[in-house]
Amino acid sequence: MSSPISPACARPEPALSRREVMAAGAAGLALAALPASTQAAAPPALAELITRVTEGAVPERSKVSFDIPQLVENGNSVDVAILVESPMTEADHVRWIHVIAEKNPFPDVARFHLTPRSGRADIRATLRLATSQKVAVVASLSSGGYVMADADIVVTLSACIDGG
Repeated sequence: MSSPISPACARPEPALSRREVMAAGAAGLALAALPASTQAAAPPALAELITRVTEGAVPERSKVSFDIPQLVENGNSVDVAILVESPMTEADHVRWIHVIAEKNPFPDVARFHLTPRSGRADIRATLRLATSQKVAVVASLSSGGYVMADADIVVTLSACIDGG
């Protein structure tokens, strides 16, 4: 059986010169010699993530009921319930609820948009948690303010270990 690539399309890989191999090796040694802090940026701290979500505003620790288990056997499936006290009227309602898990590969876990027609600022969801960490909930109010709650979670079997 013949190859699906015709000989005219097949191009041999160019061989690396001795100079290119030496340069690549030197670059690898130089990278290994750098301090760990410059090799890979550490994930942003939870406070920095919250500041990014609230555009610098400091959220109040009130009005948010955050129900999440403190000990989780499997990080692939963590049930959460979030309730924000709000009349959900046109003049006073929750605009969105943001869930942040600081040690996940992608810390912005979820964002729920709400309107007065939602009736209640009440969310039930299932999250994936990479490891034991602090999880925060930040809610944006129509008045321009923010409220939040957070919880420390211990995960015995981590999820997201492949980076996805």
